[in-house]
Formats: sequence, structure tokens, C-alpha cells
Amino acid sequence: MRTPPPPSAPVDLMGSCRSFGEYGPVYQVTGKVSGHKVHVVVMETGEELDYPIEQAAQDPVAL
Repeated sequence: MRTPPPPSAPVDLMGSCRSFGEYGPVYQVTGKVSGHKVHVVVMETGEELDYPIEQAAQDPVAL
């Protein structure tokens, strides 16, 4: 049995700006770390971290 792909492929997330949940700070997806994580930069603080792809795909797009 094949495992379905994540809701949004990492390539779709690259360069996008999203927020951590509905009211959280804005971050930008800057690269793929692995099959399950992407690298993000928090716009407000400059903090860099690895973040689950599935969660990033569910976070709202920041306008």
C-alpha cells in the first residue's frame, strides 16, 4: 500500500509566507530539510527553525 503525499508538497511551500496558526507570527519557508520538515525564518525575529511540512501546509497564508 502506498503512503499518500503530504497535503502540500514542499515545492508549493517554498518562498511562501505563512503564520503560525491564525494569530501567530509570520514566517517564510526557505528550504526543504527532509521529507517531513522545511526550514523557516520567523520574519519578526529572524529566528530560523525546522518545521513540519504538514503543519506549514495547514498554516494560513500571510497577506
